[in-house]
Amino acid sequence: MMLLVRIGFFDRQEVQMNLADYVSVLSAGEKIDGCQLTTSDAVDLASLHFPSSAYCLVADWAILDLDITLRQRKAITDRQLIPALVYALTVIQDSKGRFLPGDWVRTTLGASFTHDCLFRTKNTVYVLMGTGRRLRTHLDIALSLC
Repeated sequence: MMLLVRIGFFDRQEVQMNLADYVSVLSAGEKIDGCQLTTSDAVDLASLHFPSSAYCLVADWAILDLDITLRQRKAITDRQLIPALVYALTVIQDSKGRFLPGDWVRTTLGASFTHDCLFRTKNTVYVLMGTGRRLRTHLDIALSLC
């Protein structure tokens, strides 16, 4: 099965991703522990460290460190971002109601990753609940996940 998506991050291109690539992203990499707190305690943790940010609690997640060119890395870091994003199969709770429980989410690029479970983007703090994975992958594969 092939998934065809159009991406426009740095260069316009079409990407074909087969099911094997998709499965490898979700099962590869290093297994890491995220937040082991209850849902309400996890909300408190996010609010304590990022009081003015929206939050989204997610499970079944992977941090995707992006394999990118030096030019792309510079463009990202010049914007005070990190070349990583989160893909999560399960939204638990979203403070702004953008995602329903059970939805999937792919973040924008991160701004920080702290406390082993708080992945912050420009607009949202994603609390990575339970165990997840961290892996290096190509930008085109990361952006084709949906």
